[in-house]
Amino acid sequence: MIEENDDLLNPQGDNQDSITRITGMYKDWFLDYASYVILERAVPAIEDGFKPVQRRIMHSMKDLDDGRYNKVANIVGHTMQYHPHGDASIADAMVQIGQKDLLI
Repeated sequence: MIEENDDLLNPQGDNQDSITRITGMYKDWFLDYASYVILERAVPAIEDGFKPVQRRIMHSMKDLDDGRYNKVANIVGHTMQYHPHGDASIADAMVQIGQKDLLI
């Protein structure tokens, strides 16, 4: 009876190969996430020199362009439709665009 229960729990016979330690998973996942952040979010793209949040801000400004001036809060609020990471990060990115004299 005990052998039957072992077979049900371990049909392959060796579960030592399928066990993954949490430290190994953490190291792999952290490296994947860190490389994603560096390559996809932190480094500007070669095509236009914008980070993703800056590109979303420019897209929102194009959508809101009707010949009138827009307040920063309106642009930030409209950008939050495309960038769901909070208004502070959008406002900071907008300040960086303005300080670098990029198209504004």
